[in-house]
Amino acid sequence: MKFLHLFFILFLSISSIGQSDTTKVLFLGNSFTGVNNLPSIFEQLAIKGGKKVLVSNNAPGGYTISGHVQNSTSLQLIDSEKWDFVVIQEQSQIPSMIPERDSLMYPYAIQLDTIIHAASVCTKTTFFMTWAHKNGNLGLPPGSDTYEAMQQRLRSGYMTIADSLEALVAPVGWAWRTVRQQFPNIELYMTDDYHPAMAGTYLAACVFYATFFQQTPMGINYTAGLDTQTIGILQNVAQNTVLDSLALWNHGVYNPNPEVDFNHTITGYQIDFQAITQKTDSVFWSFGDGTTSTTFNPTHQYSTNGTYEIMLIGKNDCSSDSMKKQIVILPSSMSEIEKELRFDLLPNPASTELKIFLNDFGTADNICIYSADGRLILRQNAQKGQVEFSVDIRDFTSGIYFLEISNSEGLRRVRRFVKH
Repeated sequence: MKFLHLFFILFLSISSIGQSDTTKVLFLGNSFTGVNNLPSIFEQLAIKGGKKVLVSNNAPGGYTISGHVQNSTSLQLIDSEKWDFVVIQEQSQIPSMIPERDSLMYPYAIQLDTIIHAASVCTKTTFFMTWAHKNGNLGLPPGSDTYEAMQQRLRSGYMTIADSLEALVAPVGWAWRTVRQQFPNIELYMTDDYHPAMAGTYLAACVFYATFFQQTPMGINYTAGLDTQTIGILQNVAQNTVLDSLALWNHGVYNPNPEVDFNHTITGYQIDFQAITQKTDSVFWSFGDGTTSTTFNPTHQYSTNGTYEIMLIGKNDCSSDSMKKQIVILPSSMSEIEKELRFDLLPNPASTELKIFLNDFGTADNICIYSADGRLILRQNAQKGQVEFSVDIRDFTSGIYFLEISNSEGLRRVRRFVKH
């Protein structure tokens, strides 16, 4: 138990690096973002909703995603913070243009997403699905397009690139469509028929609130100068659009957490280790004899034969992952015994139930769940030969937890999960 306690202290200290109770959001767009100062409206809404936020933006009029890829202000802003979300908004017509968006939008969206994750793998790229022009694309001959047709094309344009990049979508345009259909007396447009009136900007802010916090904006006492009946309608539409369809808008798809494994080669008492990692910034090795290393591919010399438990922990700014294996060094040969305990944990994040599937080794005796501060929350015994498990987490409070599987041979593996 002493080792387990020390392990959790190490594990939690690594996982907490870079985490903050402040949600940091960067908006990169154009006048659809800049008119009425959408970032500021969102910030005020969030503050009134009890959230701590840091919000910044760069939204020059008429700007495209390709422009932001080369814009020094945008690039400096991306590097200036470990953003939780970076919002990407394309020029209002391009996502609805088929096939032009394939060359005018998608390659630059991929570049910008790459730049964002190079700055911080933890950041969630978020596409701002905008609204159609009031009577269809203003760049087309009058009467040749409709609002509904353009909105459908905008939706497909944003969803296609977001799905390919495992990015979030803030479905502002889809919420806009609901308001137009069900509450036509609420004017969302300015007189130019495409920029947002304050009601349109407020609706967008509510959609972003629901998207980032996965909570309803209903009841937040911030009006931005609108009447209470209007803000109630806009808050409710935003809530229903986002929270009723989280999976549709790619919540939980992007996984920023590191994954680690390792191979090794034994030559006498010397072992060469090779870390196999994804999304991992740094590593910590424990060689089972009291020595450690932070080199990705270390070489270690043991002084005596015996059984050693090797632990590798990999981390990035978001979280950490660990792998343990037992190795036996024999005095007169270079043979080894290697064991590992691996499992899949689905879904993650989860709301009601966790499914656990053992693989590779297939023996478990105990399942334990610990809170973020190391308290044992649940202990469940496994039946002999059992390789699939279900854990009811409906009564857990929302937050971060750690699930540990162990067996009688001393093998142990811990995985992080989030309870909605």
